[in-house]
Amino acid sequence: MNKNTMMLLALTFLCLSVSADTVIKTEDLGQLALEYAEISTVSSLNLPLVKAKISHKSGEAFQLIAPFKPQSHEVLVNNGEFVDAGTAILKLSGSEVHHFLEKYDSAKSLFSLAKKRYDSNLKLFNEKSISNDKWAVISENYFRSRDEFGHYQHFSELIHSSPDVDVILIKAPIDGYYLNSEPVNKLADESDLGQILPKASVRLRAYIGSAEAEQLIYFEAGGCHIEIDVVSQTSMGYFQEVWSKPLADDCELKYGQILRVTPYQTVAAYQVPKSSVLSIKRATYILVKKAEELIVTPITIKGAEANYYIVTSTSTLDNSRVLFTSVAAVQGVLMGLGGE
Repeated sequence: MNKNTMMLLALTFLCLSVSADTVIKTEDLGQLALEYAEISTVSSLNLPLVKAKISHKSGEAFQLIAPFKPQSHEVLVNNGEFVDAGTAILKLSGSEVHHFLEKYDSAKSLFSLAKKRYDSNLKLFNEKSISNDKWAVISENYFRSRDEFGHYQHFSELIHSSPDVDVILIKAPIDGYYLNSEPVNKLADESDLGQILPKASVRLRAYIGSAEAEQLIYFEAGGCHIEIDVVSQTSMGYFQEVWSKPLADDCELKYGQILRVTPYQTVAAYQVPKSSVLSIKRATYILVKKAEELIVTPITIKGAEANYYIVTSTSTLDNSRVLFTSVAAVQGVLMGLGGE
């Protein structure tokens, strides 16, 4: 563009008040190179990186609790290691182990006898051949012995093997990650042996600003696409706790890992080239092509990705095209700038 053309354009727009719907005829832009890009719609927007942890919700792990306190409690696998059901994970040793095995055998025998007596007298009771008082004693003995045996039986199902009378090996009841104990409600004569976390319970936990948390739809971390499950309705200061859905099988993030992740939120926005955006008096605009005119359209920048801005506008920009070359020259015209 020559000097005279620039001066003419400057005079043409010198008094122009830039606002929505301000129109520039393309024929008035002389020899400026005018190229246009399609405006794309965007349904999600990435937010700044946040710190997150691969964890699990309270109560999702299988608690391992012994009905006694062993003198020696040896862990045979690493904390956080994935184990298959049936794998020996703990070695319990000491006199309390021997005492438990004796009590288990005793409770089993007493229950077997009580059950036989209960079963054999049930028909007699139904036929009213024995008194209510006698049946009450039989029933009470049966249910008490059943409860006591059940208390020991549940733990005995975890026993992998008994190398000797003072040692037992404990097996993993399910596939999952072995974790050190977390506080649980237990009786005084019980002890925590740890917990097994199913793989389907491994999730990502993060704290997101309250203004953005409700619109979150997924995280990206370590090459994994992780969808949102629950957003806590209780604020922690300016933040809310967010839990993802369980990690996919092909996601290689490790339990307990602390990392920085990219949150994405839902948004009704558009993608435009960064070179399309111009600023005048602290307001931001793009130049949308309509026929042989450029419409000065106000926008709000919501984020950026590579060479594009993610923007919103009060105007509908679907199926529109935006100027992305010579934008600075047109901005100078709009601002009343020209040659001497």
